[in-house]
Amino acid sequence: MVEYRVRSVSLLNLVNDIRAGRLIPDAYFQRNLVWRDVHKKDFIKTILLGFPFPQIFISKGKVDVETMSTVSCVVDGQQRSDAIVSFITDNLDVDGRKYSDLPESQKAEFLKYEIAVIELDLENDDPKVQDIFQRINRTSNSLTSIEKLASQYSTSDFMLVAKFLSDHISLDRRDEDDFREDPNIPEEFFDWANSKNIKSFSKIVNEKGVFNSHEIARKTNLMHVLNIMSAVIGGFSNRNEKAIQHLDDYAILFNERDKVVDALERAAAFILKIGFRGKSYWLNKANFFSLVVAVVTLQERGVIVEASNAKLVLEAFERELPDDYKLAATEAVNSTRARQLRNKYLLDKLSRDVH
Repeated sequence: MVEYRVRSVSLLNLVNDIRAGRLIPDAYFQRNLVWRDVHKKDFIKTILLGFPFPQIFISKGKVDVETMSTVSCVVDGQQRSDAIVSFITDNLDVDGRKYSDLPESQKAEFLKYEIAVIELDLENDDPKVQDIFQRINRTSNSLTSIEKLASQYSTSDFMLVAKFLSDHISLDRRDEDDFREDPNIPEEFFDWANSKNIKSFSKIVNEKGVFNSHEIARKTNLMHVLNIMSAVIGGFSNRNEKAIQHLDDYAILFNERDKVVDALERAAAFILKIGFRGKSYWLNKANFFSLVVAVVTLQERGVIVEASNAKLVLEAFERELPDDYKLAATEAVNSTRARQLRNKYLLDKLSRDVH
């Protein structure tokens, strides 16, 4: 049984603990920040009105006998903690007023607000912490399926490679005690990842409009990358079937990671060289998936395609899209059949420009 205690903490003490690094709000098992400003403002208004909100869960952490201190982690309550800090630092206004605009009496009331906290007597790297986080969110809609998978398979080698490609993992290991990355990730993985020079793939996934900032925060791009990797090594499947299977199959070691990562980086470099502009049809999610897989296939076959010619071919194809391709790129886009059909068309069109 996990020991815990219920207590109240003033908002002031919570903020001071976060600022001093005594409380880590974005530990490795957490999701990314996904609340929009409207959610933050509504939450801050709850505090200003003096209304209660659900408890924040905290893992107590390990006592450092040398410094006689502890570092705790927020297990559930990251979005709320971030909203509070945003308001206090004047990065958020509520009804047109920032924290600095409040009268002194209202500032004092805000800082004295008592937050209900459940403090778990667990060290931050205890597997039970991650399990508790998953269970708290299991029956709610607060986590997307990929956010749950990212937590459940946080140390699967297949997941780690996908996080690396989509820039959802920090390779900076200078401060290993801040718990922002899972302490159970093998050091060997960081050594491997730091040896790779991956720029084009993460750029095209995160900066070229395939996914917006909210989708990236909710790890939608991570699920897409898992599916692209799965298609490259094992062909097409319905939705996320093979991706989830590979998270189990390659939990310990993904032997093809060098081959897959290098192939995806080459394909991304080629697609960037094509130079699609703005909201290109070929950079919507379904077509981007198919284009990457098709380019990887052609490059593995030794088919040489010039980027400038590929652009002309794809632009011409877009002007006269066959009805079945158009349908496969707009409805049931993640079915095996739709993915196979789009792939067949793209391989045929692009392989005509052969040297």
